[in-house]
Amino acid sequence: MAGARLTFAEFCRIVRQVLEELPEPFKPYLENVVVDVENAPSRSLLRKLGMTEAHAPLLGLFEGPPPGEREYGISPPVRIRIFKRPIERLCRNRQEVEYEIRRTVLHELAHHFGFEEEDLEPFESRPSPFDDHPEGGHPAH
Repeated sequence: MAGARLTFAEFCRIVRQVLEELPEPFKPYLENVVVDVENAPSRSLLRKLGMTEAHAPLLGLFEGPPPGEREYGISPPVRIRIFKRPIERLCRNRQEVEYEIRRTVLHELAHHFGFEEEDLEPFESRPSPFDDHPEGGHPAH
């Protein structure tokens, strides 16, 4: 796929908008969450995660202790990284990029709230409104 390109500022604005549009009950739980946008995961990060070219592209990453091991004010901030280029490469147009940003941010936030990959599988296996095939596979988050 050719991919759709946004400026770094546009991409960050969409990420910020997703966070601002979260329902009010979730907002207090985001006080100790840092969301960073990076162009792409580094090779050393991919190696650390045990990922190779054969894996689906890494779109986002949750970094932090599990919810039961956090102490407010004592634990370091939870970090969520969103990777711009891999998301853009998957998408054909701006609308798809916006959709995938939203989906990736929400996926990583779900980890913050204690969901594991297996918990998210039923949601991840649903096709996007842009998929040509209902069984279409989805990339790693």
